[in-house]
Amino acid sequence: MRRGGFLSILALLSLLFATLLGGCGSSKKAGAEAPIATPTVPGNLQSQITAVTINGSGQPVVTFTLFDQNGAPLDPATFLATSGNRLRFTIAQLGPDGEYANYILSGTPPVPSFDSGGTFATVGTGVYTYTFKTNITTTALWTGTPNVQTLTHTVAGQISRSIPVNNGLTLDSSNVFQQAVNPYMNFKPNGSAVNPVTDVREIVSISACNTCHRKLGAHGGTRREIALCILCHNPTATDPTTTNTIDMKSLIHKIHYGALLPSNRAGGNYTIGTTSFATVGYPFISGDTISPAPAYTNSYPAVYAGISNTPIQCVKCHQTGTDLSGRPYGANVNEWKQSSPTTSSATRASCITCHDTTTFDGTTNVTVGPFTSATAGILHTGGTQADDSQCNICHPIGTVGTDEYNASVVGAHAIFEQSSVFKGINYQILSASNAIAGQKPTVTFKITDNGGNVIAPSTGSFNLKIGYPTTDYTNNNMSNFGQPLTQSVTAATSNGDGTYTMTFANAIPAGSTGVGVIGIEGTKSYTLPTTPHKGTQTFRAGGASVQYYFDLASGVQVTNPAQQRRQVVDLNKCNTCHTRLSLHGANRVNSIGECVICHNADATDRGTRPAGAPTGTVDNLAERPIDFKVMIHKIHTGDNLNQKPYVIYGFGGSVNDFSDVGYPQDTRNCLACHIDTTPITYGLPLSSYVLGTTFSTGATLNNDSDNQRTLPITSVCTSCHDDTTFTSTHAAGNTATNTNTGQKVELCVQCHTTGLTYGPDFAHVPVQ
Repeated sequence: MRRGGFLSILALLSLLFATLLGGCGSSKKAGAEAPIATPTVPGNLQSQITAVTINGSGQPVVTFTLFDQNGAPLDPATFLATSGNRLRFTIAQLGPDGEYANYILSGTPPVPSFDSGGTFATVGTGVYTYTFKTNITTTALWTGTPNVQTLTHTVAGQISRSIPVNNGLTLDSSNVFQQAVNPYMNFKPNGSAVNPVTDVREIVSISACNTCHRKLGAHGGTRREIALCILCHNPTATDPTTTNTIDMKSLIHKIHYGALLPSNRAGGNYTIGTTSFATVGYPFISGDTISPAPAYTNSYPAVYAGISNTPIQCVKCHQTGTDLSGRPYGANVNEWKQSSPTTSSATRASCITCHDTTTFDGTTNVTVGPFTSATAGILHTGGTQADDSQCNICHPIGTVGTDEYNASVVGAHAIFEQSSVFKGINYQILSASNAIAGQKPTVTFKITDNGGNVIAPSTGSFNLKIGYPTTDYTNNNMSNFGQPLTQSVTAATSNGDGTYTMTFANAIPAGSTGVGVIGIEGTKSYTLPTTPHKGTQTFRAGGASVQYYFDLASGVQVTNPAQQRRQVVDLNKCNTCHTRLSLHGANRVNSIGECVICHNADATDRGTRPAGAPTGTVDNLAERPIDFKVMIHKIHTGDNLNQKPYVIYGFGGSVNDFSDVGYPQDTRNCLACHIDTTPITYGLPLSSYVLGTTFSTGATLNNDSDNQRTLPITSVCTSCHDDTTFTSTHAAGNTATNTNTGQKVELCVQCHTTGLTYGPDFAHVPVQ
């Protein structure tokens, strides 16, 4: 081999050896390096409750099945002999008020729990019984409830174990596959049938929860079924540490309201045990900008100022679905709006689960758990209310599509983009002339509503933008910091047929090559009818941006997807949580293809950082990359980042700190966002076109001739795995220098190529 070639054999072998010793791969938490692989036990425990009776001693007797993931029976005694395994049951009564109360209580103050000390017996192969130790017929809950034997009772189990993951590597003991199943059964003690609609409480479905959470599991991850959760999280239960109620409807509403919860805005800190939920940001986005801003006088995080992305999409959770066994679940999901066909669900107790500083006694005194204030209370608009008898008068059920503005339950929780006022915004880019390097393109476009009616550009704030090349946008010589050419179309010329024409004021830079893109985006303001309850509201909304690709040499439109910007994430997957991806004042809606024109490898926030922006031991950068592949990973890693704060400055000097973002599922699940294709869109090797991420723009602001970059693979990996050991040792130690060109070369593919043991298709598979 020629001396001084690309890499000497010795250097290559040395680096490869160092790579193997360094430990490649991922771990449960992004940032560490312990390897993870596909578990050898990918299935789950199998269990069903087949019968429940009350014996002559008042003890519930549960008949259940228990098999492992391969269908082999698991004897309870043997199963429980393994430390850490759990097999236990609880029982609760669905009272005349439609709320659960649990028979099994423990602790001080007493909280719902599981029975202990009962007995197991074998009935047949894989079939067993558990007899509760508790005699429920002597409890006050049984003796104090009229017609108790005619009421629905529910028994549910918590069965779990952890199995070590073994793929032939030496792994630490924390690498386990957690199996858990929560069988449950509704029954009536007198043996009569349980009506599957009127005799159950199924307000939300776990399948709806798992559209965001993937596999919701609380208390160590082994309580996964809503039917189990509600047996303990009922109105009688409180958190011993904070005295906050842990009733399901209050707990879940307050957690998801998070930073926008009125009591948190007023200086409270909604906490259960020692866990604070005061910074939770619910991902649903609606009416991205609202004017005037919500009339809350108390301070809350600046990142939420003036926006209305409040969690009002009730049907995001309150929808029919299935339980974890696949059975239909959610018979009562409409109870978010109605308690009967003619009566709304509006009560003081239900409303203050979210509106928790609203007062009904005419004072501003408010107490929410340990948070108390004599001034934070917001007086109920309808005046004092001693009971709930008048609630349904002002707050009837309402009808979707007609009651968006009144005080009905449906109207108060209306989503602007689904209202009758918003008719939709749809874009078309029909043609582009002079779309070649050195020329000023003239673009013909059309904007319509969902009915095909033309929207004049002058009635909104709409823009065209040009970027290039689609291999990986740099927008060189266009605008500073990697930004595209942007042109307002407010003054576009009407062509008399519903189309408009606009010529860019600036030319595409001479010498530009490859394929370029023209994108269209924008917003329009809508004023809703004035109502006594909400006053006058003005919303801004946008339409889904579209892109038009063209050849920079000929100006001819490019329709071949292979020549357009690569697609690696699926918008529909984004919207399983976000519902409507609407950002930058609703200008950019539901189009990843539009986002990446600006959020490219050359883009940073340097141009938006105000003079004297705070710096510290962590946030000591003069500019922060806003490259999509880095920014999105860091935002969603959020509170699991090691290097904090993660701050991006926006226009006007706004400070966007994503350090508290709590991603609702396992960050190793790349397919939660990425397109599922072969080859996989999150693996190695990367496309040869992918650029490294700029972390310093240099003196020349409008091109990347003097930019300093992080290498492409390193920039992606360290956006999640940002601990200093990984970034300074592992990533740097597996980078070589091309002795011919002097350029840095990443050796990551030696271990992390898709299909290898440490490849992302194995390392990024959640094992829980």
